[in-house]
Amino acid sequence: MNRLETSSASAAAAQCVLAVATVALSTGGAVAQGVLFTEVAAEVGAAGQQSIHAAGYFSADEWVTGGMAVGDFNRDGWPDLFVLGGGGVPDQLFMNDGDGTFTNRASQWGVAATHCGGSAAVIDFNRDGWQDLYVTSSGLANDNQGQVGRHKLYRNNGDGSFTDMAFFAGVRYGSYSFPNPSGIAVGDYDLDGDLDLFVTAWRSQAAGNRLYTNLGDGSFVDRIVPAGVQTPGVWWFQGRFADIDRDGFPELLVAGDFGTSRYFVNDGDGTFSDHTAASGTGLDENGMGQALGDFDRDERPDWYVTSVHFNKPSPGFRNGNQLYLGDSPNHFVEDGEARGVADGRWGWGAIAIDLDLDGSEDLVEVNGRNAGEWANQPGRIFRNLGDAHFEEIALGCGFDDTGDDRSVVWLDFDRDGDADLVVQENNGPIRFYRNDLVGGGHWLNLAFDTSTNPHAAPDGFGVRVVARAGEETWTRVMDGGPSYLATSEPAVHFGFGAVETLDVLEIHWPRGVVQRIFDVPTDQFLVIEAPQECDLDGDGHITASDLAKMLSYWGPAIEPPALAADIDGDGSVGPGDLAILLGKWK
Repeated sequence: MNRLETSSASAAAAQCVLAVATVALSTGGAVAQGVLFTEVAAEVGAAGQQSIHAAGYFSADEWVTGGMAVGDFNRDGWPDLFVLGGGGVPDQLFMNDGDGTFTNRASQWGVAATHCGGSAAVIDFNRDGWQDLYVTSSGLANDNQGQVGRHKLYRNNGDGSFTDMAFFAGVRYGSYSFPNPSGIAVGDYDLDGDLDLFVTAWRSQAAGNRLYTNLGDGSFVDRIVPAGVQTPGVWWFQGRFADIDRDGFPELLVAGDFGTSRYFVNDGDGTFSDHTAASGTGLDENGMGQALGDFDRDERPDWYVTSVHFNKPSPGFRNGNQLYLGDSPNHFVEDGEARGVADGRWGWGAIAIDLDLDGSEDLVEVNGRNAGEWANQPGRIFRNLGDAHFEEIALGCGFDDTGDDRSVVWLDFDRDGDADLVVQENNGPIRFYRNDLVGGGHWLNLAFDTSTNPHAAPDGFGVRVVARAGEETWTRVMDGGPSYLATSEPAVHFGFGAVETLDVLEIHWPRGVVQRIFDVPTDQFLVIEAPQECDLDGDGHITASDLAKMLSYWGPAIEPPALAADIDGDGSVGPGDLAILLGKWK
Protein backbone atom coordinates (compact mmCIF):
# COMPACT_ATOMS: atom_id res chain seq x y z
CA MET A 1 0.00 0.00 0.00
CA ASN A 2 1.23 3.48 -0.84
CA ARG A 3 2.63 5.33 2.20
CA LEU A 4 1.66 2.49 4.51
CA GLU A 5 3.99 0.27 6.47
CA THR A 6 2.83 -3.32 6.72
CA SER A 7 3.71 -6.47 8.59
CA SER A 8 1.88 -9.76 8.62
CA ALA A 9 0.23 -11.32 11.66
CA SER A 10 0.92 -14.82 12.91
CA ALA A 11 -1.94 -17.21 13.65
CA ALA A 12 -3.21 -17.41 17.20
CA ALA A 13 -2.29 -20.53 19.12
CA ALA A 14 -5.00 -23.16 19.08
CA GLN A 15 -6.22 -24.08 22.56
CA CYS A 16 -9.36 -25.41 24.20
CA VAL A 17 -12.18 -22.95 23.61
CA LEU A 18 -14.29 -22.22 26.67
CA ALA A 19 -16.57 -19.54 25.29
CA VAL A 20 -17.71 -19.97 21.71
CA ALA A 21 -20.24 -18.07 19.67
CA THR A 22 -21.01 -17.86 16.00
CA VAL A 23 -21.58 -14.50 14.39
CA ALA A 24 -22.94 -14.15 10.86
CA LEU A 25 -22.07 -10.92 9.12
CA SER A 26 -23.85 -9.51 6.12
CA THR A 27 -20.50 -9.18 4.42
CA GLY A 28 -20.36 -12.94 4.17
CA GLY A 29 -19.60 -16.09 6.09
CA ALA A 30 -19.88 -17.27 9.65
CA VAL A 31 -16.89 -16.87 11.96
CA ALA A 32 -16.48 -19.05 15.05
CA GLN A 33 -15.29 -16.94 17.96
CA GLY A 34 -13.45 -18.42 20.93
CA VAL A 35 -12.17 -15.99 23.58
CA LEU A 36 -9.64 -17.59 25.91
CA PHE A 37 -7.14 -15.85 28.17
CA THR A 38 -4.01 -17.29 29.74
CA GLU A 39 -2.23 -15.47 32.58
CA VAL A 40 1.44 -15.26 31.55
CA ALA A 41 3.07 -12.45 33.59
CA ALA A 42 5.88 -14.64 34.93
CA GLU A 43 6.24 -16.55 31.68
CA VAL A 44 6.80 -13.44 29.58
CA GLY A 45 9.00 -11.65 32.12
CA ALA A 46 6.50 -8.97 33.07
CA ALA A 47 5.81 -9.89 36.69
CA GLY A 48 5.37 -6.31 37.78
CA GLN A 49 3.82 -5.15 41.00
CA GLN A 50 2.58 -2.26 43.06
CA SER A 51 3.77 -2.32 46.67
CA ILE A 52 2.14 0.46 48.65
CA HIS A 53 4.14 2.76 50.92
CA ALA A 54 1.02 3.86 52.76
CA ALA A 55 2.65 6.63 54.81
CA GLY A 56 3.65 8.39 51.60
CA TYR A 57 0.09 9.11 50.48
CA PHE A 58 -2.26 11.69 51.93
CA SER A 59 -4.65 10.13 54.44
CA ALA A 60 -5.72 6.76 52.97
CA ASP A 61 -5.48 7.78 49.31
CA GLU A 62 -3.26 4.82 48.51
CA TRP A 63 -6.47 2.79 48.31
CA VAL A 64 -7.51 4.43 45.04
CA THR A 65 -4.15 4.28 43.24
CA GLY A 66 -2.93 2.20 40.31
CA GLY A 67 -1.11 3.33 37.22
CA MET A 68 0.22 1.86 33.96
CA ALA A 69 1.00 3.13 30.47
CA VAL A 70 1.65 1.35 27.19
CA GLY A 71 3.94 2.88 24.58
CA ASP A 72 6.58 2.03 22.01
CA PHE A 73 9.44 3.81 23.69
CA ASN A 74 12.24 2.62 21.39
CA ARG A 75 10.08 2.76 18.25
CA ASP A 76 10.79 -0.83 17.28
CA GLY A 77 7.13 -1.62 16.56
CA TRP A 78 6.60 -3.66 19.73
CA PRO A 79 4.57 -2.18 22.62
CA ASP A 80 6.27 -1.70 25.99
CA LEU A 81 4.69 -1.44 29.45
CA PHE A 82 5.36 1.04 32.26
CA VAL A 83 4.06 0.15 35.75
CA LEU A 84 3.98 2.33 38.87
CA GLY A 85 5.51 0.73 41.98
CA GLY A 86 3.51 2.51 44.69
CA GLY A 87 6.46 3.65 46.80
CA GLY A 88 7.31 0.23 48.21
CA VAL A 89 9.21 -0.82 45.09
CA PRO A 90 10.60 1.17 42.17
CA ASP A 91 8.57 1.83 39.05
CA GLN A 92 9.06 -0.76 36.32
CA LEU A 93 9.60 -0.40 32.57
CA PHE A 94 9.04 -3.65 30.73
CA MET A 95 10.62 -3.33 27.31
CA ASN A 96 9.24 -5.71 24.72
CA ASP A 97 12.00 -7.98 23.41
CA GLY A 98 10.03 -8.81 20.27
CA ASP A 99 10.04 -12.53 20.93
CA GLY A 100 7.09 -12.81 23.29
CA THR A 101 9.04 -11.70 26.37
CA PHE A 102 9.85 -8.50 28.25
CA THR A 103 12.84 -7.21 30.22
CA ASN A 104 12.55 -4.66 33.01
CA ARG A 105 14.90 -1.88 31.94
CA ALA A 106 13.64 0.88 34.23
CA SER A 107 17.08 1.46 35.77
CA GLN A 108 18.85 1.69 32.42
CA TRP A 109 16.24 4.09 31.08
CA GLY A 110 16.26 6.27 34.21
CA VAL A 111 12.68 5.70 35.38
CA ALA A 112 13.20 3.32 38.31
CA ALA A 113 12.03 5.94 40.80
CA THR A 114 10.70 4.85 44.17
CA HIS A 115 7.76 7.14 44.92
CA CYS A 116 4.04 7.05 45.64
CA GLY A 117 2.76 7.20 42.09
CA GLY A 118 -0.79 7.98 41.12
CA SER A 119 -1.19 7.50 37.36
CA ALA A 120 0.72 7.37 34.08
CA ALA A 121 0.18 8.29 30.43
CA VAL A 122 2.13 8.38 27.18
CA ILE A 123 2.55 11.77 25.49
CA ASP A 124 5.00 13.03 22.86
CA PHE A 125 4.96 16.50 24.38
CA ASN A 126 7.79 17.98 22.31
CA ARG A 127 6.90 16.51 18.90
CA ASP A 128 10.28 14.87 18.42
CA GLY A 129 8.74 11.53 17.46
CA TRP A 130 9.69 9.76 20.70
CA GLN A 131 6.96 8.87 23.16
CA ASP A 132 7.42 10.48 26.56
CA LEU A 133 5.83 9.63 29.93
CA TYR A 134 3.83 11.81 32.30
CA VAL A 135 3.52 10.41 35.82
CA THR A 136 1.61 11.87 38.77
CA SER A 137 3.03 11.35 42.23
CA SER A 138 2.59 12.00 45.94
CA GLY A 139 6.34 11.89 46.55
CA LEU A 140 7.80 9.72 49.29
CA ALA A 141 6.94 11.15 52.71
CA ASN A 142 6.39 9.18 55.93
CA ASP A 143 3.66 11.19 57.66
CA ASN A 144 0.51 10.36 55.66
CA GLN A 145 0.60 13.88 54.22
CA GLY A 146 2.44 13.22 50.96
CA GLN A 147 4.44 15.82 49.06
CA VAL A 148 3.21 18.35 46.50
CA GLY A 149 5.04 19.19 43.31
CA ARG A 150 6.37 15.70 42.63
CA HIS A 151 4.82 14.87 39.25
CA LYS A 152 7.25 13.69 36.59
CA LEU A 153 7.48 14.40 32.87
CA TYR A 154 9.98 11.95 31.48
CA ARG A 155 11.36 13.19 28.16
CA ASN A 156 12.37 10.32 25.91
CA ASN A 157 15.87 11.15 24.72
CA GLY A 158 15.70 8.69 21.83
CA ASP A 159 18.81 6.86 23.03
CA GLY A 160 17.36 4.44 25.57
CA SER A 161 17.01 6.96 28.37
CA PHE A 162 14.55 9.43 29.90
CA THR A 163 15.10 12.79 31.60
CA ASP A 164 12.58 14.29 34.02
CA MET A 165 11.56 17.69 32.64
CA ALA A 166 8.51 18.34 34.85
CA PHE A 167 10.02 21.35 36.63
CA PHE A 168 11.14 23.06 33.41
CA ALA A 169 7.88 22.21 31.63
CA GLY A 170 5.75 23.60 34.47
CA VAL A 171 3.78 20.41 35.17
CA ARG A 172 5.12 19.26 38.55
CA TYR A 173 2.03 20.29 40.48
CA GLY A 174 -1.56 19.19 40.71
CA SER A 175 -2.74 20.52 44.04
CA TYR A 176 -0.68 23.17 45.78
CA SER A 177 -2.12 22.33 49.20
CA PHE A 178 -1.80 18.56 49.51
CA PRO A 179 -1.10 15.80 46.97
CA ASN A 180 -4.05 13.94 45.57
CA PRO A 181 -3.18 12.81 42.03
CA SER A 182 -5.70 10.89 39.97
CA GLY A 183 -6.04 10.36 36.21
CA ILE A 184 -4.36 11.85 33.14
CA ALA A 185 -5.96 12.61 29.78
CA VAL A 186 -3.90 13.49 26.70
CA GLY A 187 -5.24 15.36 23.66
CA ASP A 188 -4.91 18.41 21.44
CA TYR A 189 -7.91 20.41 22.63
CA ASP A 190 -6.95 23.62 20.79
CA LEU A 191 -5.90 21.89 17.52
CA ASP A 192 -2.50 23.55 17.40
CA GLY A 193 -0.68 20.26 16.81
CA ASP A 194 0.76 19.96 20.33
CA LEU A 195 -0.53 17.55 22.95
CA ASP A 196 -2.12 18.99 26.10
CA LEU A 197 -2.76 17.40 29.50
CA PHE A 198 -5.81 17.24 31.73
CA VAL A 199 -4.90 16.06 35.23
CA THR A 200 -7.45 15.29 37.93
CA ALA A 201 -7.43 15.21 41.72
CA TRP A 202 -9.95 13.07 43.53
CA ARG A 203 -10.44 15.03 46.73
CA SER A 204 -12.52 18.13 46.21
CA GLN A 205 -10.67 20.18 48.81
CA ALA A 206 -7.34 19.55 47.07
CA ALA A 207 -8.31 21.84 44.17
CA GLY A 208 -5.81 19.88 42.14
CA ASN A 209 -7.43 19.62 38.70
CA ARG A 210 -5.24 21.11 35.97
CA LEU A 211 -5.65 21.80 32.24
CA TYR A 212 -2.04 22.04 31.11
CA THR A 213 -1.93 23.69 27.69
CA ASN A 214 1.14 22.91 25.61
CA LEU A 215 2.85 26.11 24.45
CA GLY A 216 4.86 24.33 21.78
CA ASP A 217 8.25 25.19 23.28
CA GLY A 218 8.51 22.29 25.73
CA SER A 219 6.49 24.05 28.42
CA PHE A 220 2.87 24.15 29.58
CA VAL A 221 0.57 26.63 31.29
CA ASP A 222 -2.48 25.77 33.39
CA ARG A 223 -5.62 27.23 31.79
CA ILE A 224 -8.30 25.38 33.70
CA VAL A 225 -9.89 28.62 34.93
CA PRO A 226 -9.99 30.64 31.67
CA ALA A 227 -11.04 27.48 29.82
CA GLY A 228 -14.15 27.24 32.01
CA VAL A 229 -13.35 23.77 33.36
CA GLN A 230 -12.60 24.67 36.98
CA THR A 231 -15.56 23.33 38.91
CA PRO A 232 -15.95 23.55 42.70
CA GLY A 233 -17.05 20.59 44.78
CA VAL A 234 -16.05 17.86 42.31
CA TRP A 235 -14.29 14.56 43.05
CA TRP A 236 -12.77 13.75 39.68
CA PHE A 237 -10.98 10.52 38.91
CA GLN A 238 -10.39 10.23 35.16
CA GLY A 239 -10.75 12.52 32.16
CA ARG A 240 -10.75 11.94 28.39
CA PHE A 241 -10.49 14.16 25.31
CA ALA A 242 -12.74 12.96 22.48
CA ASP A 243 -14.50 14.73 19.62
CA ILE A 244 -18.11 13.71 20.18
CA ASP A 245 -19.91 16.24 17.96
CA ARG A 246 -17.46 15.88 15.05
CA ASP A 247 -16.51 19.52 14.75
CA GLY A 248 -12.83 18.58 15.11
CA PHE A 249 -12.43 20.04 18.61
CA PRO A 250 -12.39 17.34 21.32
CA GLU A 251 -14.85 17.44 24.17
CA LEU A 252 -13.71 16.76 27.73
CA LEU A 253 -15.42 13.83 29.47
CA VAL A 254 -14.71 13.40 33.19
CA ALA A 255 -15.66 10.48 35.44
CA GLY A 256 -16.18 11.76 38.97
CA ASP A 257 -17.11 10.31 42.34
CA PHE A 258 -20.17 11.26 44.39
CA GLY A 259 -22.25 12.31 41.39
CA THR A 260 -19.69 14.76 39.99
CA SER A 261 -19.02 13.36 36.50
CA ARG A 262 -19.05 16.11 33.89
CA TYR A 263 -19.43 16.50 30.13
CA PHE A 264 -17.75 19.61 28.70
CA VAL A 265 -18.35 20.69 25.10
CA ASN A 266 -15.35 22.26 23.39
CA ASP A 267 -16.36 25.72 22.14
CA GLY A 268 -13.48 25.87 19.68
CA ASP A 269 -12.01 29.08 21.10
CA GLY A 270 -9.98 27.66 23.97
CA THR A 271 -12.97 27.34 26.27
CA PHE A 272 -15.43 24.63 27.27
CA SER A 273 -19.09 24.71 28.30
CA ASP A 274 -20.62 22.37 30.85
CA HIS A 275 -23.32 20.40 29.02
CA THR A 276 -23.65 17.60 31.56
CA ALA A 277 -27.38 17.92 32.16
CA ALA A 278 -28.18 18.79 28.54
CA SER A 279 -26.18 15.81 27.27
CA GLY A 280 -28.01 13.26 29.41
CA THR A 281 -24.81 12.23 31.20
CA GLY A 282 -23.60 12.62 34.78
CA LEU A 283 -26.13 10.09 36.07
CA ASP A 284 -23.50 7.77 37.56
CA GLU A 285 -23.41 7.94 41.34
CA ASN A 286 -19.73 7.10 41.77
CA GLY A 287 -17.95 7.60 38.45
CA MET A 288 -14.44 6.16 38.51
CA GLY A 289 -13.20 4.63 35.26
CA GLN A 290 -14.44 5.10 31.72
CA ALA A 291 -14.32 3.78 28.18
CA LEU A 292 -15.39 5.14 24.80
CA GLY A 293 -16.59 3.12 21.82
CA ASP A 294 -19.22 2.79 19.13
CA PHE A 295 -20.99 -0.19 20.63
CA ASP A 296 -24.10 -0.04 18.44
CA ARG A 297 -22.10 0.83 15.32
CA ASP A 298 -24.13 3.88 14.40
CA GLU A 299 -20.97 6.01 13.95
CA ARG A 300 -21.79 7.96 17.12
CA PRO A 301 -19.49 7.61 20.16
CA ASP A 302 -20.90 5.91 23.26
CA TRP A 303 -19.54 6.56 26.76
CA TYR A 304 -19.24 3.96 29.51
CA VAL A 305 -18.61 5.04 33.11
CA THR A 306 -17.89 2.57 35.92
CA SER A 307 -19.47 2.94 39.32
CA VAL A 308 -20.60 0.92 42.36
CA HIS A 309 -23.29 -1.74 42.13
CA PHE A 310 -25.26 -2.71 45.24
CA ASN A 311 -27.31 -5.85 45.65
CA LYS A 312 -29.95 -3.79 47.44
CA PRO A 313 -29.54 -0.14 46.48
CA SER A 314 -31.26 2.63 48.37
CA PRO A 315 -34.42 4.06 46.79
CA GLY A 316 -33.58 6.50 44.03
CA PHE A 317 -29.94 5.34 43.80
CA ARG A 318 -28.66 5.05 40.22
CA ASN A 319 -27.16 1.60 40.60
CA GLY A 320 -23.97 0.44 38.93
CA ASN A 321 -22.17 1.32 35.72
CA GLN A 322 -23.79 3.65 33.22
CA LEU A 323 -23.76 3.17 29.45
CA TYR A 324 -24.47 6.45 27.66
CA LEU A 325 -25.43 5.66 24.07
CA GLY A 326 -24.95 8.58 21.70
CA ASP A 327 -28.10 9.43 19.75
CA SER A 328 -27.24 12.89 18.40
CA PRO A 329 -24.37 15.39 18.69
CA ASN A 330 -23.56 15.94 22.37
CA HIS A 331 -26.53 13.93 23.56
CA PHE A 332 -26.83 10.44 25.03
CA VAL A 333 -29.42 8.01 26.38
CA GLU A 334 -28.37 5.92 29.38
CA ASP A 335 -29.25 2.23 29.05
CA GLY A 336 -26.67 0.23 31.01
CA GLU A 337 -29.05 -1.98 32.96
CA ALA A 338 -31.07 -3.06 29.93
CA ARG A 339 -27.90 -3.68 27.90
CA GLY A 340 -26.39 -5.96 30.56
CA VAL A 341 -23.38 -3.92 31.70
CA ALA A 342 -24.56 -2.22 34.90
CA ASP A 343 -23.40 -4.86 37.39
CA GLY A 344 -19.63 -4.56 37.55
CA ARG A 345 -19.58 -4.68 41.36
CA TRP A 346 -17.17 -2.00 42.70
CA GLY A 347 -15.98 -0.87 39.30
CA TRP A 348 -12.71 0.85 38.48
CA GLY A 349 -10.87 0.66 35.16
CA ALA A 350 -12.62 -0.14 31.87
CA ILE A 351 -11.65 -0.40 28.21
CA ALA A 352 -13.56 -0.85 24.96
CA ILE A 353 -11.89 -3.37 22.66
CA ASP A 354 -13.02 -6.05 20.20
CA LEU A 355 -11.60 -9.13 21.91
CA ASP A 356 -13.05 -11.75 19.58
CA LEU A 357 -12.60 -9.72 16.38
CA ASP A 358 -16.24 -10.14 15.39
CA GLY A 359 -16.61 -6.46 14.49
CA SER A 360 -18.26 -5.22 17.70
CA GLU A 361 -16.40 -3.62 20.58
CA ASP A 362 -16.58 -5.47 23.88
CA LEU A 363 -16.14 -4.03 27.37
CA VAL A 364 -13.55 -5.08 29.94
CA GLU A 365 -14.00 -3.84 33.48
CA VAL A 366 -11.97 -4.51 36.60
CA ASN A 367 -13.30 -4.12 40.10
CA GLY A 368 -12.21 -4.41 43.67
CA ARG A 369 -13.14 -3.71 47.21
CA ASN A 370 -12.40 -6.64 49.44
CA ALA A 371 -15.26 -6.07 51.84
CA GLY A 372 -18.90 -7.02 52.11
CA GLU A 373 -20.76 -8.00 48.95
CA TRP A 374 -17.86 -6.84 46.76
CA ALA A 375 -15.20 -9.15 48.23
CA ASN A 376 -13.40 -11.52 45.84
CA GLN A 377 -15.49 -10.57 42.85
CA PRO A 378 -13.96 -11.35 39.46
CA GLY A 379 -13.49 -8.75 36.77
CA ARG A 380 -15.97 -8.48 33.94
CA ILE A 381 -15.79 -9.13 30.24
CA PHE A 382 -18.99 -7.95 28.63
CA ARG A 383 -19.13 -9.48 25.16
CA ASN A 384 -21.01 -7.35 22.64
CA LEU A 385 -23.64 -9.45 20.89
CA GLY A 386 -23.56 -7.09 17.93
CA ASP A 387 -26.36 -4.70 18.84
CA ALA A 388 -24.93 -3.10 22.00
CA HIS A 389 -26.47 -5.79 24.16
CA PHE A 390 -23.88 -7.69 26.15
CA GLU A 391 -23.30 -11.02 27.85
CA GLU A 392 -20.81 -11.48 30.72
CA ILE A 393 -18.23 -14.18 29.87
CA ALA A 394 -15.19 -13.49 32.10
CA LEU A 395 -15.02 -16.77 34.02
CA GLY A 396 -15.80 -18.79 30.91
CA CYS A 397 -12.81 -17.41 29.02
CA GLY A 398 -10.15 -17.56 31.74
CA PHE A 399 -10.37 -13.97 32.95
CA ASP A 400 -10.76 -15.13 36.53
CA ASP A 401 -8.94 -12.42 38.46
CA THR A 402 -10.53 -11.70 41.87
CA GLY A 403 -7.89 -9.24 43.09
CA ASP A 404 -8.46 -5.76 44.45
CA ASP A 405 -7.90 -4.34 40.98
CA ARG A 406 -7.72 -0.74 39.78
CA SER A 407 -6.25 -0.34 36.28
CA VAL A 408 -6.61 -2.27 33.04
CA VAL A 409 -5.00 -1.69 29.64
CA TRP A 410 -4.86 -3.46 26.29
CA LEU A 411 -1.89 -4.07 24.04
CA ASP A 412 -1.05 -6.56 21.33
CA PHE A 413 2.28 -7.55 22.84
CA ASP A 414 2.92 -10.58 20.61
CA ARG A 415 1.67 -8.89 17.41
CA ASP A 416 -0.75 -11.67 16.52
CA GLY A 417 -3.63 -9.28 15.84
CA ASP A 418 -5.76 -9.78 18.93
CA ALA A 419 -5.74 -7.62 22.06
CA ASP A 420 -4.06 -8.81 25.24
CA LEU A 421 -4.91 -7.41 28.68
CA VAL A 422 -2.88 -6.25 31.68
CA VAL A 423 -4.56 -5.74 35.05
CA GLN A 424 -2.99 -3.94 38.00
CA GLU A 425 -3.99 -4.92 41.51
CA ASN A 426 -3.88 -2.29 44.23
CA ASN A 427 -0.90 -3.20 46.45
CA GLY A 428 -0.38 -6.39 44.49
CA PRO A 429 0.93 -7.91 41.28
CA ILE A 430 0.00 -7.14 37.73
CA ARG A 431 -1.71 -9.92 35.81
CA PHE A 432 -0.86 -10.31 32.16
CA TYR A 433 -3.58 -12.03 30.13
CA ARG A 434 -2.52 -13.28 26.73
CA ASN A 435 -5.43 -13.52 24.32
CA ASP A 436 -5.33 -17.04 22.84
CA LEU A 437 -8.25 -16.40 20.54
CA VAL A 438 -9.32 -19.36 18.41
CA GLY A 439 -11.17 -18.94 15.15
CA GLY A 440 -11.44 -15.18 15.47
CA GLY A 441 -12.22 -12.70 12.74
CA HIS A 442 -10.00 -10.44 10.68
CA TRP A 443 -8.43 -7.33 12.15
CA LEU A 444 -6.44 -4.15 11.62
CA ASN A 445 -4.08 -2.24 13.90
CA LEU A 446 -3.35 1.38 12.98
CA ALA A 447 -0.62 3.68 14.25
CA PHE A 448 0.00 7.21 12.98
CA ASP A 449 3.08 9.13 11.89
CA THR A 450 2.46 12.88 12.01
CA SER A 451 6.03 14.02 11.42
CA THR A 452 4.83 15.04 7.94
CA ASN A 453 2.49 17.74 9.27
CA PRO A 454 3.14 20.06 12.25
CA HIS A 455 -0.58 20.75 12.60
CA ALA A 456 -1.39 17.08 13.27
CA ALA A 457 -0.94 15.99 16.89
CA PRO A 458 1.72 13.33 17.57
CA ASP A 459 0.68 9.68 17.23
CA GLY A 460 -2.59 10.75 15.61
CA PHE A 461 -4.36 11.89 18.79
CA GLY A 462 -7.81 13.13 17.82
CA VAL A 463 -8.08 11.09 14.61
CA ARG A 464 -11.37 9.38 13.79
CA VAL A 465 -11.15 6.33 11.55
CA VAL A 466 -14.10 4.92 9.61
CA ALA A 467 -13.74 1.56 7.86
CA ARG A 468 -16.26 0.48 5.22
CA ALA A 469 -16.92 -2.83 3.49
CA GLY A 470 -20.16 -3.30 1.59
CA GLU A 471 -22.96 -2.19 3.90
CA GLU A 472 -20.82 -2.58 7.02
CA THR A 473 -19.23 0.36 8.85
CA TRP A 474 -16.86 0.46 11.79
CA THR A 475 -15.69 3.58 13.66
CA ARG A 476 -12.80 4.10 16.08
CA VAL A 477 -11.03 7.12 17.57
CA MET A 478 -7.44 7.62 18.63
CA ASP A 479 -7.46 9.08 22.15
CA GLY A 480 -4.87 7.01 24.00
CA GLY A 481 -7.52 4.92 25.73
CA PRO A 482 -7.56 6.54 29.20
CA SER A 483 -9.26 4.06 31.52
CA TYR A 484 -8.60 4.58 35.22
CA LEU A 485 -5.13 5.97 36.00
CA ALA A 486 -3.78 4.12 32.96
CA THR A 487 -3.52 4.35 29.16
CA SER A 488 -3.48 1.56 26.57
CA GLU A 489 -1.52 0.99 23.37
CA PRO A 490 -1.60 4.28 21.43
CA ALA A 491 -3.17 2.76 18.35
CA VAL A 492 -6.54 2.11 16.74
CA HIS A 493 -7.63 -1.53 16.74
CA PHE A 494 -10.43 -3.05 14.66
CA GLY A 495 -12.05 -6.45 14.38
CA PHE A 496 -13.93 -7.19 11.14
CA GLY A 497 -15.40 -10.66 11.44
CA ALA A 498 -15.33 -12.35 8.02
CA VAL A 499 -14.22 -9.27 6.06
CA GLU A 500 -10.89 -9.84 4.31
CA THR A 501 -10.65 -6.56 2.38
CA LEU A 502 -12.03 -3.12 3.20
CA ASP A 503 -13.55 -1.03 0.44
CA VAL A 504 -12.17 2.12 1.99
CA LEU A 505 -10.45 3.35 5.12
CA GLU A 506 -11.29 6.97 5.96
CA ILE A 507 -8.97 8.87 8.28
CA HIS A 508 -10.62 12.05 9.53
CA TRP A 509 -7.95 14.43 10.80
CA PRO A 510 -9.15 16.95 13.39
CA ARG A 511 -8.44 20.09 11.33
CA GLY A 512 -10.70 18.85 8.54
CA VAL A 513 -8.65 16.84 6.04
CA VAL A 514 -10.08 13.43 5.15
CA GLN A 515 -7.64 10.84 3.89
CA ARG A 516 -9.01 7.81 1.99
CA ILE A 517 -7.21 4.55 1.30
CA PHE A 518 -8.99 2.05 -0.93
CA ASP A 519 -8.99 -1.75 -1.11
CA VAL A 520 -7.21 -2.31 2.19
CA PRO A 521 -6.47 -5.95 3.11
CA THR A 522 -7.17 -6.79 6.74
CA ASP A 523 -4.89 -8.72 9.12
CA GLN A 524 -2.02 -6.26 9.14
CA PHE A 525 -0.34 -3.50 11.11
CA LEU A 526 -0.36 -0.18 9.30
CA VAL A 527 1.47 3.04 10.06
CA ILE A 528 -0.41 5.86 8.36
CA GLU A 529 1.40 9.07 7.50
CA ALA A 530 -0.54 12.28 8.01
CA PRO A 531 -1.16 14.31 4.85
CA GLN A 532 1.45 17.02 4.52
CA GLU A 533 0.67 20.70 4.88
CA CYS A 534 -1.38 22.03 1.94
CA ASP A 535 -2.59 18.55 0.96
CA LEU A 536 -6.14 19.64 1.74
CA ASP A 537 -7.87 16.78 -0.08
CA GLY A 538 -5.63 14.13 1.52
CA ASP A 539 -4.67 12.43 -1.76
CA GLY A 540 -0.93 12.59 -1.18
CA HIS A 541 -0.26 15.36 -3.70
CA ILE A 542 -0.50 19.16 -3.79
CA THR A 543 -2.35 20.09 -6.94
CA ALA A 544 -5.08 22.30 -8.36
CA SER A 545 -7.62 20.48 -6.21
CA ASP A 546 -5.89 21.75 -3.04
CA LEU A 547 -5.67 25.25 -4.51
CA ALA A 548 -9.41 25.21 -5.18
CA LYS A 549 -10.11 24.12 -1.61
CA MET A 550 -7.91 26.83 -0.19
CA LEU A 551 -9.63 29.52 -2.24
CA SER A 552 -13.04 28.23 -1.12
CA TYR A 553 -11.96 28.71 2.53
CA TRP A 554 -10.60 32.25 1.95
CA GLY A 555 -11.18 34.43 4.99
CA PRO A 556 -11.40 33.73 8.74
CA ALA A 557 -10.42 30.18 9.71
CA ILE A 558 -12.37 29.47 12.87
CA GLU A 559 -13.23 25.80 12.56
CA PRO A 560 -12.54 22.76 10.38
CA PRO A 561 -12.17 22.29 7.48
CA ALA A 562 -11.02 25.89 6.97
CA LEU A 563 -8.49 25.37 9.77
CA ALA A 564 -6.61 22.91 7.57
CA ALA A 565 -5.99 25.71 5.05
CA ASP A 566 -4.66 28.15 7.67
CA ILE A 567 -1.10 26.98 7.12
CA ASP A 568 0.64 29.97 8.70
CA GLY A 569 -1.62 29.88 11.76
CA ASP A 570 -2.67 33.52 11.68
CA GLY A 571 -6.37 32.75 12.07
CA SER A 572 -7.37 33.25 8.47
CA VAL A 573 -6.84 31.78 5.03
CA GLY A 574 -5.08 34.42 2.97
CA PRO A 575 -2.08 35.37 0.83
CA GLY A 576 0.44 33.89 3.26
CA ASP A 577 -1.18 30.49 3.07
CA LEU A 578 -1.47 30.71 -0.71
CA ALA A 579 2.23 31.48 -1.00
CA ILE A 580 3.09 28.40 1.09
CA LEU A 581 0.85 26.18 -1.02
CA LEU A 582 2.32 27.44 -4.29
CA GLY A 583 5.80 26.88 -2.89
CA LYS A 584 4.98 23.23 -2.16
CA TRP A 585 3.20 22.61 -5.47
CA LYS A 586 4.60 19.54 -7.22
